Amino acid sequence: MSLSKWVGIGAGWFFGGPIGAIIGYYIGKNFFSGKNDNEKAYEISLLILSSLVIKADGKVRKEELNYVKTFFSRTFGEAKSKKYFEIFNTLNKQSLSSQLRGICLQLTQSINHASRLQIVHFLFGVASSDNEVHQSEINLINKIATYLNVNSQDFQSIAAMFVKGGSSLENYYKILEVDKNSTDEEIKKSYRKLVMKYHPDKLQGVSDDIVKLANEKFLTIQDAYEKIMQSRS
Repeated sequence: MSLSKWVGIGAGWFFGGPIGAIIGYYIGKNFFSGKNDNEKAYEISLLILSSLVIKADGKVRKEELNYVKTFFSRTFGEAKSKKYFEIFNTLNKQSLSSQLRGICLQLTQSINHASRLQIVHFLFGVASSDNEVHQSEINLINKIATYLNVNSQDFQSIAAMFVKGGSSLENYYKILEVDKNSTDEEIKKSYRKLVMKYHPDKLQGVSDDIVKLANEKFLTIQDAYEKIMQSRS
């Protein structure tokens, strides 16, 4: 039976919808013993969405594959990551683009905004691992972000960490979602807002290991603020 038929009849073993169907079709429920539905959905979504991003420019690059493999090994340990990467290799051979909107909408209903921001951050990490973020990858991640209800400002802030344009200082302003004409008080206000938004404690519905995703963005926000204020002193 094809995956599309599984989706059509809602045959996923948890949660229903496209994520459940993909899990039911490719994995089997015993793999996820001890985890709640939101954690399962989040972890599998990273596999599905990173597979789509890797193929966005028409090439499957070794550096991007290694990034995903290293990330899952570091985050989940060797035994679990080995099984995850087997699933990832299977997904990489499938055409799941027609399920993209449904997958993202399902995630939007099950995990909070902070957790969705970390998905966008992770996907940019995948795209930039070959030292070049292609426009087709940016377009796809932007589409994913839109489906996940991540606004344009947040998208541009994350993108500025990976897509370098202009000077480093200009990128720092983008990361803080301000511009060079902003006052010190406006910059401080935006910084405090982003610290609250991206703090790892904000993550919900994901496993403890996934919280590690938040730290890089959180520290980058702090660094951007420090660099901007130093440049103004």
